[in-house]
Amino acid sequence: MHALPAHSNTLCAVANDAVSSGIMLSPFHSISRLHSIPPGAVPHFVRLLSSEHLNVVDQAVWALGNIAGNGSDCRDFTVRCGIIQPLIDLISRTTGIAHLRNVTWTLSNLCRNKSPPPAFEAVQQILPALAHLIKHEDREVVSDTCWALSYLTDASTDRIQAVIDSDIVTRLVQLLGSSEISCVTPALRAVGNIVTGSDHQTQLVLDCAALSHFNNLLTHPRSNIQKEAAWTISNITAGQPSQIQSVIDMQLIPHLLQIMARGEYKAQKEAVWAITNLTAGGNVDQIIYILEANALKPLCDLLVVKDAKIVQVLLDGLLNILNAASKRRLVDQVCLMIEECEGLDKIEALQQHSNQDVYKLSLTIIDKFLL
Repeated sequence: MHALPAHSNTLCAVANDAVSSGIMLSPFHSISRLHSIPPGAVPHFVRLLSSEHLNVVDQAVWALGNIAGNGSDCRDFTVRCGIIQPLIDLISRTTGIAHLRNVTWTLSNLCRNKSPPPAFEAVQQILPALAHLIKHEDREVVSDTCWALSYLTDASTDRIQAVIDSDIVTRLVQLLGSSEISCVTPALRAVGNIVTGSDHQTQLVLDCAALSHFNNLLTHPRSNIQKEAAWTISNITAGQPSQIQSVIDMQLIPHLLQIMARGEYKAQKEAVWAITNLTAGGNVDQIIYILEANALKPLCDLLVVKDAKIVQVLLDGLLNILNAASKRRLVDQVCLMIEECEGLDKIEALQQHSNQDVYKLSLTIIDKFLL
């Protein structure tokens, strides 16, 4: 939540306008439900967006941004009161960077919350403004724009497509290489959301050379960036074999295995998904590639984690590797490698696991390959 801009004369002017309609600014920092908003407040502040006094406008933008950011009901109410077009018009009217930052932040709040998401008509109205703002040179403007896009892409494929159609993806991908972490973080989230869409939508991201940034992202000093990057790759390796090959060709698999071996647990989980998705959707050559990249040891080492779902995913990956190995008559060699990684003892122990899926998978691997 933004702090109230420190313009005392402006605050007095807005307060005077507000008092004339029985409205005060002060409650808006704590509004949490639609019924908490004083009657007439939102329409009043929407009208103030057209004021001749820019500082008055700025206070109204701040108030509306705080209201819109307090949940889907509040957000949708500000939209019904007509906030979008006058807010967008301010982008061309605004000369000071502080004012533009305020407008961009409020626009991002109009994109927040997904239960339910913003009306599709509102999204379509806002996207051209975001396509303009993401090209701005100011870090805060770009950051809030990227957060807005991350909210909008955390949705169904038709909404992802609307973002793609706004010609924004190339710039989002470019920002993955930014030196500003405040821009990289939301840009990566938005790109990651886009590749949760259809294979075609994922390919559009790949065609923008997005993977060229992931050697740095997967080895970033911030573990959260590693996690988000691995999550993004996991959605790409869930795609077509040609898309999996793009990940392999960019030499990203060793970084994923390194995260599995030494990363923080949240990043490890995403890397596990990335590798197992590859084993599920890749061709035999691709699966043999990760075998030759020494994927077995980190897969086996993580079998001791307490998260039953991740153990299940690890076992799925191992089973897929063994099935691929059987097509190349490499089962005996792979079984020996698993034993050398101390994986056999771990898989045998998992036959006593309380989770039925883990129990069944471990039993299948033992009975089919390791006896």
